[in-house]
Amino acid sequence: MAAAALAPAAIYADDASPPGQSTFISPDNHVAFAFTVPESKDFKYPDATFFSIRVPNKYSWGAVGLGSDDMKGALYFMIYQSEDGKNVTFSPRVAYDNTEPSYWSELEYTIIPNNTGVFDDYMYFTAMCTAHCRTWNRQNTNGGWLDVSSPNQKAIYAVGPTESLQSNDKSAALKFHQEYGVFSIDMGRTQGAADAPVLNRDSKSEGSELVYRKTDQTDYKATLHATFMIFFIIGMMNFGVFLLRACGWAKWHALNQCIATLGVLSGLALGVLTSFHYNRSRGFRHYHQIIGYIIVAFILAQLGLGVKHHLEHQRTQAPTMFGRIHLWTGRVILFFAVLNSFIGFAFAQNRRYAVALAGLLIIACAIALFFIYGRKYFLRRKQKFQPVGAQQPPPWRQTNYNAGYSSDAQAGYEPPSQQEVGLQPAGSSSTKNTPWRSADSKDYEDEPQLGSAQKPREFA
Repeated sequence: MAAAALAPAAIYADDASPPGQSTFISPDNHVAFAFTVPESKDFKYPDATFFSIRVPNKYSWGAVGLGSDDMKGALYFMIYQSEDGKNVTFSPRVAYDNTEPSYWSELEYTIIPNNTGVFDDYMYFTAMCTAHCRTWNRQNTNGGWLDVSSPNQKAIYAVGPTESLQSNDKSAALKFHQEYGVFSIDMGRTQGAADAPVLNRDSKSEGSELVYRKTDQTDYKATLHATFMIFFIIGMMNFGVFLLRACGWAKWHALNQCIATLGVLSGLALGVLTSFHYNRSRGFRHYHQIIGYIIVAFILAQLGLGVKHHLEHQRTQAPTMFGRIHLWTGRVILFFAVLNSFIGFAFAQNRRYAVALAGLLIIACAIALFFIYGRKYFLRRKQKFQPVGAQQPPPWRQTNYNAGYSSDAQAGYEPPSQQEVGLQPAGSSSTKNTPWRSADSKDYEDEPQLGSAQKPREFA
């Protein structure tokens, strides 16, 4: 177990580099590492090693892995800021594949406090490892041990993204590294006095060599997973609703939703692959993952309901129960998809993207409301100011009969008198025809009234 205690006087470092020290400084000074091996046979800990690691505190974490030039089988010395931001949390970890390393509690070490903490925008950690630092559980890997006599011992380094990770938890969840590399250590020159290595701003690489490094790294599968799910569920499926409700394009709506469903399934596959890379997600028990599975199941059911509704509607030309269930299922999917998006960003430790998503949703809702209510408003205004053409009644219902006769009528002919004979005009006020009421309404058929169309006597 780790013990934060003062080290014996013999292991304190002098101001100058002690003999037998190997030092590695990564390009751009992102990770610095120094290592020594005590040679004295009379030393209390025969398998002891000393190490010191430095990382700029603008990075969330930094680590050096010993015993392998790959993640698999390496022993990691990892540091990040403590919860108060004034000290450093040291987390020894191991990894057996290319995934997030897991905390390894078997390492025994003693912290050397005079070179441990946060100084001048850097995180420093220096310790004497007393047990399990030369051999560890390798499982099915090529690592698991450190050759302190090798002139070319491989090691790896990595730094996390440029953001803060402040935690006292040695198993704290990590984000994907943004840079990593491989270097070699001349272990032969590290053997000497039982002194801790010196690591400061003036340190330079000695007894080490950079093999290669990779920068601008990102977990593209996690990024694509979030992009696919948000675009296809919140974006494209809502656009499909617009195609149906606003444009009336049922076929384009169906094609759009089918493509969106395929995109959602692709996003699900990317999410599953991403989950294997992190300790917090590889158990598939987080509620973001569980809600995601339920949403995908509802989307598949939604597709089936849409097909069933279409077939029934084609047969009956009437609304169906499947259509109403399809409608409400879509609303439920949208609500939980938005909720799960925010949960997912928190789960992936990307809360700032949740703020960006909230802004996009507000803009999208504003645009949707503008189109829905703005369209209705402009239609009402158009109907209000559009002149309605006076419908001319047929000649036999015109009250001005003179208009129907020519001035060239034969002499002696008198036009019909305009005096009313007691008959009401066709279509009284109670049964007046309107543009939204048909003349063959049920009222007319059940209760014929005076002035309505009469049947000839011979058919009465």
